[in-house]
Amino acid sequence: MTDDTGIALIRRTDGLLSAAVGEELLMMSTAEGKYFNLNDVGTRIWELLAQPVTAEGLVAALTAEYAVDADTARAQVTEFLAALRERGLLATSGESAPA
Repeated sequence: MTDDTGIALIRRTDGLLSAAVGEELLMMSTAEGKYFNLNDVGTRIWELLAQPVTAEGLVAALTAEYAVDADTARAQVTEFLAALRERGLLATSGESAPA
């Protein structure tokens, strides 16, 4: 397993049902029967994970869209991706991003 600070492409896993409720996203794992919810920033990261992306790509997108500096965004993205991975909601693509 790689950490999410490198150049590995990451993406969300398949098999989740989701619905937007206000600014939150509610999701259910069909395989495990578990529910998850994401706030507005978590929802935006989840949207970005629809296509394989690097952690740094997420940081760049968030700093462009929100009033946050790169170091803060990087720390928050790393923590969020770790939580997704722990819950089985994140996969690492077999490819690597160009150096």
